Amino acid sequence: METNRFAGKVALVTGAAGGMGRSIAEAFAADGASVMCTDRDENGAAVAASIRAAGGSAEFLRADVSDAAEVEGVVAGAVAKFGTLDCAVNAAAIEGESEPLARLDDTLFDRIMAVNTRSVYLCMKHEILAMQAHGRGGAIVNIASTNSYRPQPHQSAYTASKFAVLGLTKSAAIDYAAEGIRINAICPGSIDTPMLRNAMERRNRIEADVVARLSLIGRFGRPDEIAKAALWLCSDEASFTIGHALAVDGGYLSR
Repeated sequence: METNRFAGKVALVTGAAGGMGRSIAEAFAADGASVMCTDRDENGAAVAASIRAAGGSAEFLRADVSDAAEVEGVVAGAVAKFGTLDCAVNAAAIEGESEPLARLDDTLFDRIMAVNTRSVYLCMKHEILAMQAHGRGGAIVNIASTNSYRPQPHQSAYTASKFAVLGLTKSAAIDYAAEGIRINAICPGSIDTPMLRNAMERRNRIEADVVARLSLIGRFGRPDEIAKAALWLCSDEASFTIGHALAVDGGYLSR
């Protein structure tokens, strides 16, 4: 439902080319925000174009969010294009493991940590600086995982990266709450995205078995369900919510 909660606001979304990131970018635009989409995947340009075709305001800047200079450029680009930065959702992430820790490739470990953890540090750093520059506060949401609490087999690097996201989120929330910059996290469960489908195929997992193990309600989550949570955390409706990790997981962590 369109409410224009974010009319006149500017949002930055990483990982916006697909999956949860795309849904979050589209939801921000539908709710009135101007959206800067960023991703390594050039399909992010098509996402921004689709938002504009639907009457929204969006632009795309390609970036590797594990690269400090590129992150700084994207945040500066959002401010240059739209005039400010009010909200950010750091959704870019990868996985790719299929072996236990002792057989994990060192290069893959480093890449997962760079994209999933270093990027959150870099993005928050430059997003916070942009919000401090205008002096009106803001809201940042980092996409963590249920792995931040309950590791899955053969996912040591991914799990470590998502534990770290919660540490960064909570520490930054403490540092910047007094300046009106609210920082929270979402811990998605099994959300039906290409990343989940690729992981299931790589591990030869059957959908019914995965759903039965990871959801209490007999289905995967939808990307738009993460988007709704992200927009709530960025909205004035969540004005007293700071340093929180919101599980959106079909009840998985309640067991």
